Amino acid sequence: MYNLIYLQKALDDLDELNFYISQDDICAADKMVSSILDAVENLTAFPFIGSSVNERLELRGEYRMIVVTPYLVFYRVIGKNVTIYRVLHSRRYHGALL
Repeated sequence: MYNLIYLQKALDDLDELNFYISQDDICAADKMVSSILDAVENLTAFPFIGSSVNERLELRGEYRMIVVTPYLVFYRVIGKNVTIYRVLHSRRYHGALL
């Protein structure tokens, strides 16, 4: 099993998306955040399930991404740790945000 580490920016992203969605529907916001957290939790058992994004975004280090429509979760696997860097809406330009 791998350990999960959330960077503060990723936690801020989750707070922001929760706030934004809850403006229209609190239940939908809770469901979206739960879906993201469940998908991230799967990374403790299957950390390499996400696709590599290095070629597309020209990043240093091995960044990976999982999709929880319409959000993208960006992370890295280093040793036995899975570090969550960002949780971004798929319509945002995410290259500059990583």
